[in-house]
Amino acid sequence: MPAKLDKVVKPRWAAKVLGIDYADLPKLDRPWTQRDVRSLRDSRPGWLTEARRRRAASVQQASEARAAELDVALARLGYDAPDLGTADQPVLYIDGALTHLMIETRCSEDESDRAAWRRWPKSMAAEEDYADQDA
Repeated sequence: MPAKLDKVVKPRWAAKVLGIDYADLPKLDRPWTQRDVRSLRDSRPGWLTEARRRRAASVQQASEARAAELDVALARLGYDAPDLGTADQPVLYIDGALTHLMIETRCSEDESDRAAWRRWPKSMAAEEDYADQDA
């Protein structure tokens, strides 16, 4: 019976576990195994480090683009109130804005929450502090 590490894995899985893009995964003359993935993770060759940096930069760029997209959507939907820094603003204004944003853009609740923190950080922090006092 083959050892668990000799189990054949899909190249896309190997790339995901290694934290790199599939295109950066080297081609082997045989199928990828869990042993290959573990060996690369443990040895950390230079090409792997560089591929991880490229992947991180790509993910960061996509995140920033999505954030800008949601910020534009909030403005387009008319939610351009200044950050008052009050605990009431999230309850009376921001929550409705985020619900509208999720409906219009089909973004997730996490994405809309991050959009609120970017646009109204003082009010979001004030609400969080108020909720902590109630607990």
